[in-house]
Amino acid sequence: MIRHATGTMQHGPLNKVVLSRVCEIRYAQKVNVDGALAHLNAAYPDCYRFLFEPRPFHAFYGATPELIVGMNGRFLHTMGLAGSIGRGKTSAEDEALAQELLNSSKNQHEHALVVESIRRRLAPLSRQLEIPQEPTILQLGYIQHLYTPIRATLNHADGVLSILQNLHPTPALGGQPRELAMPFISQAEPVPRGWYGAPVGWLDHNLDGAFSVAIRSAITQDRRVWLYSGAGIVADSDPQAEWDETALKFRPMLNALGMVNG
Repeated sequence: MIRHATGTMQHGPLNKVVLSRVCEIRYAQKVNVDGALAHLNAAYPDCYRFLFEPRPFHAFYGATPELIVGMNGRFLHTMGLAGSIGRGKTSAEDEALAQELLNSSKNQHEHALVVESIRRRLAPLSRQLEIPQEPTILQLGYIQHLYTPIRATLNHADGVLSILQNLHPTPALGGQPRELAMPFISQAEPVPRGWYGAPVGWLDHNLDGAFSVAIRSAITQDRRVWLYSGAGIVADSDPQAEWDETALKFRPMLNALGMVNG
């Protein structure tokens, strides 16, 4: 699937596509969703934790680092979050890995596609748009990302839903160009995404609010769990490295479910 994507990019206009995979776990008893969410709350306080449970033991939950949009009147904040590497066991290893990520042309290219797409979609709607020239590093408990905070003052206060519709999915979740990446994902991925990657958040009576991308997530149905994880693929992606990245992104939910430690 990854080689098919890179080959398509090398011979056509598709620049990036985010491909996902699924891990299924079966238990002898019903899954402790409350316990998993409590672990996520304690372990990932800087992420956006969410739980959607339309009926008991049928739940969609996770801890996502990626904000699509936060709105307060005409003031908006969002982020470019793409490009990943693991954490080190020491501060020195952490710094070396962060520098490797900053120096990676593949990851910088992947990140730049996300930031440029957000810029292009927000610029016509904004009287002021603040985007740093270079990304920084966002460190989570198990992974590091290239991160660009983005702020805008909009021309009109039309509410969070119109901006959400404009931005989602960014190339950090779908790909670039969007109109090519989304059909590619539908054809290439063997398992439908369902709720994975959907916007999840809140809004108030003024239509202000905040929505994040429902990644680093799981779906539970009684005694079965499906974990989802994705990676951004560009033309020079290494299939093994991308596979390893998705394995790393499974870790928060595996920890929360008591499948692995650390």
